[in-house]
Amino acid sequence: MKSTILIAHEYGAPDVLEYTQQTLQPLALGNARIQVKAAGINPIDARRMTGEFKHAALPQTFGTEYAGIIVEVDETQHTWKVGDEVLGSGGAFTHASVIDVPLANLVKKPQNIDWAVAGSLAGAAQTAMTIFDEIGDIQSLLVHGGSGGVGSIVVQLAVEKGIDVVATASSANQAYIKKLGATAVVYGDGLIERLKQIHPTQFDASIDLSGTEEATQAALAMVKTNGFMGTIAGKKVSSTQIRPVWVKRNLANLQHVVTGVSEGRFHWEVSREYPFEQAQSAYSDILSGHTKGKSVLIFN
Repeated sequence: MKSTILIAHEYGAPDVLEYTQQTLQPLALGNARIQVKAAGINPIDARRMTGEFKHAALPQTFGTEYAGIIVEVDETQHTWKVGDEVLGSGGAFTHASVIDVPLANLVKKPQNIDWAVAGSLAGAAQTAMTIFDEIGDIQSLLVHGGSGGVGSIVVQLAVEKGIDVVATASSANQAYIKKLGATAVVYGDGLIERLKQIHPTQFDASIDLSGTEEATQAALAMVKTNGFMGTIAGKKVSSTQIRPVWVKRNLANLQHVVTGVSEGRFHWEVSREYPFEQAQSAYSDILSGHTKGKSVLIFN
């Protein structure tokens, strides 16, 4: 079986992205072969493309999440079968027409979740759940960048836990933050003063999803001494008090969010859908600023 794979042989702007056809090797034990229907695009994909964030040798492939249909499966197991609709985290990449993924990464796709939503769940869901695993029990939380893919579910998980949550976003996304259940604040000049007005007491924790110096300074000013201050942005920060948080794949965590979306307890926003053939445009839009929900590649 052949797969069309998105690949880059050098770092740079989206025009470095190209498509290559590869004949897949025989399916390994413990894996499933998936015909991809949708695959989320995350900022880290675009940052890897430009070379800002390097963790693999060239040429590089992209994507960490997907939804699709099993077309071949390890026959030594009896949980999954050909034709099952699934979602999850990928193996080596997910921006491709056919991929091989570990069986341990599979979650059944609920029938009432469309492909675009299903294909964009795994990365943000597990990142958001990892944040709460790291933070522990808290009563109040400041979220920097609450309208993006991870931010949106962090806000809703906080609300579910009964946490008093305040989230920053652009002026255009204030109504969206309020819809998710948080107190909304516009980022930009004067942020700390605005935060003090709406939340006079210090927060138990903060999480930075934007990677800005403003977020760092607001956390230092607004979080209690010995409170948790973390970032998932993967960028250098000016204070050692801001702890990097790296996603841990956890099937139970993913299933919690998938079930919540399926049951209508969590809102999941897909703001942009692109045919796989327009991946360059999708990556270009990610680089220009993606602040509401998720972007998704759709496969015919």
